Amino acid sequence: MKLHQLRILLAVAQHGSIHEASRGLHISQPALSKAIAELERELGVTLLSRSVRGVSLTAYGMALVKRASVVEQELRHALEDIEAIRGHAEAELNIGFTAVASSGPLPDAMAALRKRFPNVALRGFEQRPQQILEGLREGRLDIGLISSNSGPGTGSFQWEPLFSVPMRLAVRPGHPLRRVRRLRPLLDADWLVLDPLEDPGSPMVSLMRLHRLDIPRRIVQSASNLLGLQLATKTDVVSMWSEFVFSGSGGPLRMVPGSLETLPMEDELPDFNVYMVYRSADLMTHVCAEFSKEIRHAAQHYRQR
Repeated sequence: MKLHQLRILLAVAQHGSIHEASRGLHISQPALSKAIAELERELGVTLLSRSVRGVSLTAYGMALVKRASVVEQELRHALEDIEAIRGHAEAELNIGFTAVASSGPLPDAMAALRKRFPNVALRGFEQRPQQILEGLREGRLDIGLISSNSGPGTGSFQWEPLFSVPMRLAVRPGHPLRRVRRLRPLLDADWLVLDPLEDPGSPMVSLMRLHRLDIPRRIVQSASNLLGLQLATKTDVVSMWSEFVFSGSGGPLRMVPGSLETLPMEDELPDFNVYMVYRSADLMTHVCAEFSKEIRHAAQHYRQR
């Protein structure tokens, strides 16, 4: 099995077409088809299913592509490390993070890394925990920051605790429920939800599970935190935010004083722990390892506040 064969298979999987893959790789279609045929002959299985609509991966092909993408990413990491050793700082770092983890130490760590490595292509992706884990597993992400109130996740990754952040319920000023102290009277209100309700680790689901209550029926859902913030301040929804939003550490989500009132809750609200998640410290690129130092430093500063 040769690396160029895997790259060809990945290109075909990406484009869904022999013709488009050959154009993208700048090789002839006969040469591309020959490489795939040699790979199939070596493995003794059919990797591609051909039809009038183009080509698609067989079950064998999907299994190989899943691993081949990791191989290609690891080779990229190896080349980046070599360039770093040679003094060439050009590289890329792909960071996945959950909404709760998006404020506080993360922007500070990214800014510090950017200052030290101005030529690094720095990319951040706000995603759900399972998406981040999938991205780490497939090599599309280099590192993740995942918030959870149920402890570390799967043992196939390293879960390094960074900090914890309390959650707060809030309403707009003058809201008729602004003095409510218990959850049950709030169940018939309109609620803003920023995370999918099918995610058992989302703040809303975690809160209701903690108190053995049903999910409120009247839900307004927004996948955008910024839109959610506007809805929270301009409508009668009850919303849940991390302490960052009210403490001045929320970046673009930082509250204008007086735009939201936190509810004086007597019922417990779950704290969320933020973990730095990665496959292995030994497999981190030089830039990824330096970012991990920056996020640890920023998290320590936050814990000492």
